[in-house]
Amino acid sequence: MGPNPDGWLEETRASYDTVAASYADLTRHLLDETPEERAVLALFADLVRAQGGGPVADAGCGTGRITAHLRQLGTDVFGIDLSPGMIGVARRDHPDLRFDLGSMTNLAPADASMAGLVAWY
Repeated sequence: MGPNPDGWLEETRASYDTVAASYADLTRHLLDETPEERAVLALFADLVRAQGGGPVADAGCGTGRITAHLRQLGTDVFGIDLSPGMIGVARRDHPDLRFDLGSMTNLAPADASMAGLVAWY
């Protein structure tokens, strides 16, 4: 049986909840091994700052590793994810950052309220 087209968000949420802790362990040091990804994120952060800064959303933030990296690069970033399990791990591993439960299919920021948005992977 294939995926339920009417319940794909629920199925996606459930699957990410199931793997949240192991995903965090698997990807925790991935940026250390990918200088090209660090370079792209650094360029993004530089562009945000060059435009005057402001809030940046990491949509689909998962366990928060990219959110944390963007904060280290000086952005005013917060994470959003569909999975309560992923958000729980993100909050545990990065308690100084903001993580909200939500869906990238239903973002509703006010016009011109965001300086940038990242949807990594």
